[in-house]
Amino acid sequence: MSATTRRTGSERREQIARAVLQIVGERGVSALSTTTLAAEIGVTSGALFRHFASRDEMLDAAVQHAVLRIEETFPDLSLPPLERLMQLARNRVSLLGSDQGLAWLLRSEQAYHVLPAGAVKQLRGLVNRSQRFFLDAMREGASRGSIRNDIEPEILVVLVTGTIHAVIGMPGAHARRRPAGGPDRILRGLEQVLVAPLQTRPEKRRTRTRKQVTNHS
Repeated sequence: MSATTRRTGSERREQIARAVLQIVGERGVSALSTTTLAAEIGVTSGALFRHFASRDEMLDAAVQHAVLRIEETFPDLSLPPLERLMQLARNRVSLLGSDQGLAWLLRSEQAYHVLPAGAVKQLRGLVNRSQRFFLDAMREGASRGSIRNDIEPEILVVLVTGTIHAVIGMPGAHARRRPAGGPDRILRGLEQVLVAPLQTRPEKRRTRTRKQVTNHS
């Protein structure tokens, strides 16, 4: 559908919301104005205000659109804790690594200073839900023995979220064709760090015992 094609009101509002995120992600929040926004979607500045009463309303709609997309990255709660945690990490990297606007919302402290109060509240709600999701998975995995319990879950959550943000911020993360295996390799390393050390120790002991038996025979 071209920019000049007539759209319904809801379609146009969504288009404006997506354009807000695209401009902020690619050029920074300082580049966001009614002029640049109108040019991005091919309408007049006046046309924007047929759908939104103010710039703040446009920002609210952009954050609401972003939150709905990011909420889709939460995996099924029925998955085992470690798998559930890593699936969310992979989903976030996949989505945010391909959308600079969404990445800016979750990674930039500036967002909390420039967004209207309603948008900040939505964003904080999403961040808090993510933190609870990771923390619940950590605690459940630690109690089951699948996630290490020698480090506090709250510290491991910082490690996980920091790794996600670092991968998203890597050079080329938002390119159409990213280096093969880069993010996946890092996330596999993260998973190895999270796995409970005691899970592998019994197998190692059995392996050494078999070797000793072989050598003595």
